[in-house]
Amino acid sequence: MTLNEKIKLDGAPILLFALIVGSKTYGLWSYLADKPNLWMMLKNISSMGQDGAYYLTNELTYILYFITALAFDFLVFYSFIVRGKAKSKPQGFWENLFPLLTVFVPVIGFTLLFFPQVRQFVPGYSPETLEVFRSITPLFSFYFSMTGFITGLFGAAFSIWAISYLKHSFGLRAAVRTLVSTGPYARIRHPLYFGEIVHIFGIAILSGTPVGLYLFVGAVLLQIIRAKIEERKFMRTLPEYENYRKNTGFLWPKLVRV
Repeated sequence: MTLNEKIKLDGAPILLFALIVGSKTYGLWSYLADKPNLWMMLKNISSMGQDGAYYLTNELTYILYFITALAFDFLVFYSFIVRGKAKSKPQGFWENLFPLLTVFVPVIGFTLLFFPQVRQFVPGYSPETLEVFRSITPLFSFYFSMTGFITGLFGAAFSIWAISYLKHSFGLRAAVRTLVSTGPYARIRHPLYFGEIVHIFGIAILSGTPVGLYLFVGAVLLQIIRAKIEERKFMRTLPEYENYRKNTGFLWPKLVRV
């Protein structure tokens, strides 16, 4: 593919993700520059009180999530640059626009959910429910947040692992380039979506509201429909996909291979 063809085909998403990566890199750098005492606090964590430990945990959680998101966006940017020409291009609403909805609806939904101006109108868990869990341990809020953080981080890391194997075959819309059957794709047909689902579940926990769980359920349904659409397209385009499908799991490894 020539440079002109690449610019014509993927110029817009390459520019978009270049801006995203650039802005996030600048944002992370600015955030760290505004907190010169953070690393000193990390060295002295053993002598910090409970409030200090909570503060440091929140800061490190934010930074680690930021770095993970930046790494994922960079891989998307790189994949758009190196990916090849599609053997079968997306056609119609379900292959062109619907996949974009599965990406941006959860992103926009959870982004709004964390805005203070929106959050004040979002119902949280009932005081009775919270009291039950706090009676088990006074540190329930901390454990709850850390569960969401670890879950989300695992999902994000798994997504990064999956997308690192896609490279030339990556795409936001339903298109067929090459069949990837290495790395996580050797056992799972849609490991990227699995990672995204786990990541979104972690964010839903961190949101601290039932609305986050509703968004999670909606995101899962959207991802499943998206994956089914892609599979039908691969079945029509690549004869070898049928055998690949029989020997791999949909969102998790298949225990028994044909």
